[in-house]
Amino acid sequence: MAQRLIVEGNDAIALAVLCRKSGLKPPVGYEGQSKFKNEFVIAAGGINSALEKLRISLSEPELSHIGLIVDANDAGPLLTWQKIRNILSAFFASHTLSAADAQTGAKVISEASMPTIGIWIMPDNTNQGYLEHFLSSMIPHNNELWRHADATLNHLNTTPFNIIPSSRMQKALLHTWLAWQKEPGKPFGQAIDAGYFNINTPLIEPFLEWFTNTFELGH
Repeated sequence: MAQRLIVEGNDAIALAVLCRKSGLKPPVGYEGQSKFKNEFVIAAGGINSALEKLRISLSEPELSHIGLIVDANDAGPLLTWQKIRNILSAFFASHTLSAADAQTGAKVISEASMPTIGIWIMPDNTNQGYLEHFLSSMIPHNNELWRHADATLNHLNTTPFNIIPSSRMQKALLHTWLAWQKEPGKPFGQAIDAGYFNINTPLIEPFLEWFTNTFELGH
């Protein structure tokens, strides 16, 4: 049995830290950090590459569980799901995919003689956005540093010298907030480990549930 997580960007380490800090066990067979990073995770480097790696993975008989994490971006989760569905339609029965269409939120798809497939579309399978929107949900809105960073970016957005496109403003906001921490500029995974984010918020529970349902985890 083999398991695989395909991520569009470099999300996997941060999300792995989140799962560990939240008490989830690692996937069976990938307990070591090296095996997790080098064998369990595939960082695709873009949506098209991620979808192609999904297509290839579906043809590998040794894989029993496959997870896919991609961003909704400005297109939104429905359009992203349609692209994924087009690939799945070559492998799964139409009634299976119709049942998946009806699932709200994250999708976990199973069919006899096929691997379990989990689909998570960042940030929450409902809204436009990407990983930084998901991570931002773990920062209390009354966090004064966060509010100051937000006000600063909003002011920057009104200036003639602002070069950040609106579609990337959340990325800039989160990185600004991290740059102003006691230890500035920690990567997302290290920032989660350091306790900068509130992992006890119920907003992340759907992701933890999806990860648990998608993969076979240790006990």
